[in-house]
Amino acid sequence: MRIEIRNDSVLIDGYVNAVERDSKVLMGASGKFIERIASGAFRRSLERAKKTNSPVKVLLNHDYTRVLSSNTDDGTAISEDNIGLRCKCEIRDKEVIEKARSNKLVGWSFGFIPIKEERTDEEIPHRTVRELELKEVSILDDTKKPAYNGTSIEVRAEVLDDLIELRFLPDEVETIEVK
Repeated sequence: MRIEIRNDSVLIDGYVNAVERDSKVLMGASGKFIERIASGAFRRSLERAKKTNSPVKVLLNHDYTRVLSSNTDDGTAISEDNIGLRCKCEIRDKEVIEKARSNKLVGWSFGFIPIKEERTDEEIPHRTVRELELKEVSILDDTKKPAYNGTSIEVRAEVLDDLIELRFLPDEVETIEVK
């Protein structure tokens, strides 16, 4: 994640999830599993969202009362490339700007509804999500304490519908202050 602090905004750019890469062991309703998001799943979801005028929101900490932006706003780009789901947005929220200045932004997360998946029957099943409905990407601050380290961290929020699954992919945070 790259954070560029400006006078009245913060530009945040980074990968929310890397596709075709196994997660660490996650815990779901049916027990433990390892997950990967198939290449193209985010792209197809974003295309459907655009056709149906259903913007993907950028939130703070999965909080739907803290909508910071969406992929229909100028200056916000959410897309899938050959690495994975990337989000670049300019945020004008004063609290987020202050958290950026204080090095309290720690990474990205995302919430989705799985549509099509495949599972293997192993000691720890592997789940490949082939189709999904991306609901939101979230900028996370230091109040979120992931349950475990790894390439994918599952976070659940009681305020969201039980169907929405959330994932967190930490990456290096680089903060640049522009004057």
